[in-house]
Amino acid sequence: MPRSLTFTLNTQSVEAQLIKIDRKQLYGSVSVETRDSDDARCQVATLAEDGKTLIPRGGTALGYVNPDGEWVTRDQLQPVDLQGNALEEVESSFDNPVELSVVNNIEHFLDHNVRLSYRLNAESGFPEDWIKQLRAGTLFEFGFSYRGGIGLDPAFILCDDDDNIWLLITEANDVQFVSLEQAAVCAGEALVDEVEDGEEESSLDFGML
Repeated sequence: MPRSLTFTLNTQSVEAQLIKIDRKQLYGSVSVETRDSDDARCQVATLAEDGKTLIPRGGTALGYVNPDGEWVTRDQLQPVDLQGNALEEVESSFDNPVELSVVNNIEHFLDHNVRLSYRLNAESGFPEDWIKQLRAGTLFEFGFSYRGGIGLDPAFILCDDDDNIWLLITEANDVQFVSLEQAAVCAGEALVDEVEDGEEESSLDFGML
């Protein structure tokens, strides 16, 4: 069952389910099935380091160990930055109502790369003034975290021409623009020598290279 988020803006609130939209739903999918010589379906397995032991699917897992090689549970882990300072953790966005902020600058939204798309389904419907703002091109923004952790992803709410409400989970683009501080000036002879009328220029000008 899809999970729900509770959104608040000013004095109004609404609860909406998140219906994930992925490439498979948009474009379809193709699956490849591998069979052996007896036409039996093959299963994925992992070959152990000894080169002869086969581990079936579900037979491996990831874990955490400390420098002494002792097993560590997830709740014992402490996130730190590169300097070793503890980082503040955030709660899951599903734990508490999400306060929305209004975005009227579309350039701010375009500075982000969309990585997840959800259609929002509110059984009681969205407030009419929210719909009017979204129809006019206004976006709503908030920080999103699915499970909680050390950071929030920028998330935006917008609507399409059919009044479907969309939640887009994004990440800020890290684009750095570089340019010369001053345009280069070519010294010496001109790149193209003047040619008298009627005379063909057949020599190779190395200044063009």
